[in-house]
Amino acid sequence: MDRYPPDVIRSKHPTGTARHASRRDILKKTATLAAASALAASRAAIVRAKEPAPPGTGAFHHIDSALRNATSAGEVPGIVAMAATESGIAYEGIFGDRRFHEGPAMTRDTVFRVASMVKLITSVAALQLVEQGKLSLDAPAPDIDPALSSPQVLEGFDAAGKPHLRPPRRPI
Repeated sequence: MDRYPPDVIRSKHPTGTARHASRRDILKKTATLAAASALAASRAAIVRAKEPAPPGTGAFHHIDSALRNATSAGEVPGIVAMAATESGIAYEGIFGDRRFHEGPAMTRDTVFRVASMVKLITSVAALQLVEQGKLSLDAPAPDIDPALSSPQVLEGFDAAGKPHLRPPRRPI
């Protein structure tokens, strides 16, 4: 007998055969849920508060339902979601377990492996700064980070392995 129910870990392959969901499948589902939650949150009225809205107030019921349904259906083992404004935390939701149907429940301080998602998070943050007019994509790099004001270009190495550096021919 399988360790997990078929609808929890197995997914349908395009060829029609059942297979175990890969990490990529789980990440894709998580990204889809995150995007759906972000879209729903952007259309919802932002509740500005110093503390999250108490459970059951209905302020973000649609987000709670989507995230709870995802963990209940076994699409993801657990979710910790938070949204904030300049005034403080506007939403906080914690659902599911740290592993599929085993182990402790998710908590606000559950640690996640982010892996290459850092690039996505950084890109989204940069684009938000562009939208706010705080960052220009056409600005010279030293305007963003002064440490980039005197870069060096590697041309090669000498016989002893010492790098040959030169200034760039044009600004970065």
